[in-house]
Parts: sequence; C-alpha cells; structure tokens
Amino acid sequence: MEPARVAIAIRSFERSGPALDRLRERCTIAYTNTTGGRLTENALCKALSDVHGVIAGTEPYTRRVLESARRLKVISRVGVGTDSIDLASADAMGIRVFITPEATVQPVAEHSLALLFAVLKRILPSAESMRRGEFSPEPGRLLAGKSAGVVGLGRIGSRVATLLELLGCRIIYYDPAPRGEAPPRWQRAGSIADLVSEVDILTLHAPAQPDGKPLIDASVLPKARPGLVIINTARGALVDEEALSAGLKSGRIAGAGLDVFTSEPYRGPLLAFPQVVATPHVASFTVESRAEMELEAVENLVNGLGMTAQ
Repeated sequence: MEPARVAIAIRSFERSGPALDRLRERCTIAYTNTTGGRLTENALCKALSDVHGVIAGTEPYTRRVLESARRLKVISRVGVGTDSIDLASADAMGIRVFITPEATVQPVAEHSLALLFAVLKRILPSAESMRRGEFSPEPGRLLAGKSAGVVGLGRIGSRVATLLELLGCRIIYYDPAPRGEAPPRWQRAGSIADLVSEVDILTLHAPAQPDGKPLIDASVLPKARPGLVIINTARGALVDEEALSAGLKSGRIAGAGLDVFTSEPYRGPLLAFPQVVATPHVASFTVESRAEMELEAVENLVNGLGMTAQ
C-alpha cells in the first residue's frame, strides 16, 4: 500500500528529531510550511489539496478549506485548542480531529505563574531601569494572601489553581463549561462579574466562547476589584483588548500578563503600558514539551490514518 500523504501546516515544527523521523517512516510528507508564519485560508487550501492528513497549528480549517481538501482524513493538532477548526464540518465529512492535551499542562501553568510574578514584582521595569544605569527600587506586591480567580478548571486551570493555592492564595473559580468536581475548599463564583469583584488576580484557562465574544469586556471590568491583575495564556478572544486598555489607563487594572491576543503577531496599544508583560504565544513552547507535543501529534496522525484505512 502506498504511504499516506501528509502536510505539516503548523508554522513551527522541528526540522529534525524523533517526531519528524517517525512521520517520514510512516508517511510521505507532501508539504511543509517553511514561511515562518501562519497559513492563510487560501494557502491552506493549496497545502491540503492532495493529502490524507495534516499536522496542524492554529491555521483556519474552515468549511471552505475542508471541502477543498477532498482526500483529507485526519487533522492532528499540536496543542489543545480547536477553535480554528470547523468541528461540525469535519465531523460531517468524516475527518478525525486529534489534540495533544497532556504535554501542554505543565509549561502553560508555569508560564502563567511566570507572567504573574513578573507583573506583581515589576520584573521588567526594574530590569530595564538597571540597564539604563539607574538603581531606583520600586515596591512589588506579595502573591501570598491574595484571592486568585481561575476561569476554566480543565487540566491547565486546575494545575494553576493548585500551584497558586500552594503559594498561599485563596482560590475562587468560574467555569463556563464545568467538566469535573473542584476541591470543596475552592469557592465557585456564579458569574464572571461576581468573580472579578472578589479577586486580586484573574487567570484565564478557558476556550474561546462559541459566539467569539470576550468573557472579559467593558461590562465586566468596571466591576473588578481595584488593583486586579489579569493573566491570559488561553485565548486572545477571551479579553476585549480595548476594554483592558481602558482599565489599565484608569488604574482599576493594576497590570496584565498576556501570551495570547486577538490578532497575532500583536503590535497594538497594550504594549505601551509598562505594567503589561507580553510574550509571543509561547506558553507551551518549551524544549521538553514541544518535543513531546510534536511526537504525540505524529502518533495521533499515524494512528488516525490507520483507523480510517480499516
């Protein structure tokens, strides 16, 4: 039997190593994204025109793309988010979709805490002032004793909540789509507005909403406890960036740590705020986790194609 033809559509995939070796061993790689950027809908249509499977990132797998990929049987995502994939259309067309849920948990949880510490301790402004030859200490803020609001108690949100609790925080959570039981000592908020009014820290770990509207917007932020710090390593669509800018200007929002944005690469006004720590969507991007995710995605692809061939 002729090997399955596959595409590597994700913008970053190791050009050597176990994952690529495994893929080459079992499949014919018909296309590799070497642009360094996220493929557009038109480019994705061309890339998938004659393949059975794809190693996917956050490219737009719209109905148009899926309909044009007439031989496509498997989308294997490096990561966990599927909001860029039209799942209903994929299901209707018999296209299997896989994710790599386990490998992202620890790196994203660690990155969330790194952003939080950077904001609370004013790490970047202090480091930049030192480079300018200044030695002007400014006070940071303690994490211990704070009320931490966690939005989304999936794998990552639960891990972050556990770590924050170990560091001395009181945990309050809101889950728009609860999947399991939280420890009884964690308090559940009835709404996102209730949550922001009660916490000092808000960390987001939920998928984008089905309607694409932000959870954190101009109707919610004015109700926030003054001095709130917001951390977002989940999805840019969860936060109305204009409303966040207004909150930062007013001082109600003391700072933000952001790894995701509504449009990426991000070059917007939030970067002008010294109390904002921004990173380029790298929360899950560690040497260890990336290798694990890519190998898991390849195994999912190979196994998925084997299932569809049966």
